[in-house]
Amino acid sequence: MPSIFKALASISVWILFIVGCSWIIDTFIQWAMAGFGAANWQASVAGDALGITAIILSVVAMKIRKDLE
Repeated sequence: MPSIFKALASISVWILFIVGCSWIIDTFIQWAMAGFGAANWQASVAGDALGITAIILSVVAMKIRKDLE
């Protein structure tokens, strides 16, 4: 495989990881600013789920990148 595919996979892994971490942190900050209320809990869980999904996708992309070697 050409090395360009490994480079693109590495870039996508880092982007997914950074987006996932920032989404989790941003969701927590928004939930904290809203007052940790039970009404805001569902939106917080949805945001955290998206962030965790992005982190899991970054792990999958890293596994694919290792398979390209």
